[in-house]
Amino acid sequence: RLSGGKRGDLLPNMHIQVPVRIAYVTGFKGLRKYLEESPLLAKAEDEHRTLVGLTRAVSPGIIMTPISSVLEASNAGHMNPESMWTRRWMRGIVPRAGREIIFGIGLNQLSDYFEERLLQTSNIIGTNNNKMMANAMGSLAAGAVAGYFSHIPHNLSTLKLLEPHKSYPMLYQKFVDSSVPPFVESMVKPWSSSPIARSFTRILFATICPRGVMIRTVQIVG
Repeated sequence: RLSGGKRGDLLPNMHIQVPVRIAYVTGFKGLRKYLEESPLLAKAEDEHRTLVGLTRAVSPGIIMTPISSVLEASNAGHMNPESMWTRRWMRGIVPRAGREIIFGIGLNQLSDYFEERLLQTSNIIGTNNNKMMANAMGSLAAGAVAGYFSHIPHNLSTLKLLEPHKSYPMLYQKFVDSSVPPFVESMVKPWSSSPIARSFTRILFATICPRGVMIRTVQIVG
């Protein structure tokens, strides 16, 4: 619906998707463990705590971006005829890297952050001293946050992959046109005499509460 293009095969390039998806799913947690136990980072942590913390937070997303790019490119052959291994996988890699960084922080640091806070809450929500419940709810909360903030980079990377000849401003305008909530479109429709206000309102609402963000968020929560 977002791209408006033709439908692709239901299960394309599964010989690529299966091993790459396994590497993608296990990669974030494996990289986190490696970075937490790295002697080099542990040695530098005393003098550069903030830098080391930032490195541990963003590195998994950056490292997993090429794997994610191959995974998505294997699904885009119906609209992007470019070579899979030379050009197609690179399309949209900048916003995709932003998305993967958000994923990594949500999956690792943010889920821990929410779990720690939930363990300290009252029994009203049933998480006080219940690590399993706090872990589950912390993961749900982190997934909701990561899903919301990764929605726009995800869509921009997908659009660039499917329509590589278009610039990012053009693709963002396409995203806005397909993501403005219906009630906003109805509200601004009579504003023909104020095109700047109309355009600003559409961009604002498409950015902060885009159509489809709940579906994307539920996917990341899962």
